[in-house]
Amino acid sequence: MRLPLITAAEWRSISPHLPPTGGPGKPRSDDRLMLSGLFYSEACRCSLESLPAGYGNARSLRTRKQRWTADGTLPRLMQAGAPVIERMRRGYWGLVRDASDTASPEWRNSSEFFGRGVIPRLARLAPKGRYADRRR
Repeated sequence: MRLPLITAAEWRSISPHLPPTGGPGKPRSDDRLMLSGLFYSEACRCSLESLPAGYGNARSLRTRKQRWTADGTLPRLMQAGAPVIERMRRGYWGLVRDASDTASPEWRNSSEFFGRGVIPRLARLAPKGRYADRRR
């Protein structure tokens, strides 16, 4: 299964609520992907750090969320994206239900879902990187 993203029809109804782009500095990352990550974290009730890597850097997501909360854009986006969040929530809990129903003949190991990055998992407890053993 692929990462849940905002469809084109849903994006047409949500995009007018975004703040204007442009201005000095580095251009913004893909708004549609960032908003999909924020919606998916709301649907799963998980932290931004536990989202699949396909949604991008958790720090960028957190910064965007804080910026949009400060200027009042995020509540408007969440209200406009309520159907998207509900669709993602139904898909997420359907995956969890299917992964936990061991009596079903269609049951597959849950690592199939975790390995594909659909169900968020906890962040690693050990630091990553080349010199991770020296940072403890």
